[in-house]
Amino acid sequence: MSGPQQPSTTRAVRLIFEYEGDAVRLVSQQPVDTVVSGFDTPPELRPGHFVEARDSRGRSLVRVPARGAFLESAEVFPEDHAEPITRVDVEARGAFTVVVPTPAAATQVAVVRVAPPGPGAEPTPGGGATGPLPGAAPRVDLATFPLEAR
Repeated sequence: MSGPQQPSTTRAVRLIFEYEGDAVRLVSQQPVDTVVSGFDTPPELRPGHFVEARDSRGRSLVRVPARGAFLESAEVFPEDHAEPITRVDVEARGAFTVVVPTPAAATQVAVVRVAPPGPGAEPTPGGGATGPLPGAAPRVDLATFPLEAR
């Protein structure tokens, strides 16, 4: 009788980024053998910040969310504990870490922002044969970096 199957490990890389506003810098990349969950395969686009593994032609292979990155507000705790905690606008500045699956074809990674679609736009898949479909969420590449040899 065979035991329960273990999930297979996938080639992946741990990436550490620093950012200030929309300027992004790759600080570190380290290959890891791990089970990676919570990633998307294109073409689904939803609002947020993501890190994509791409092939040599710039095609997205996989996308992971950059959770907690590019925050533009901060909680402010009052000295008097009877007063409420407030939230204030701040410049997006900080660092974040993601683990991205790296299929054999992956040669680069990109930090991407996907804005919510405009008011009244119909939800659509993330790209047509020649480009984004009308009403698709606007997508901006903030930075692209080569993957180190693995």
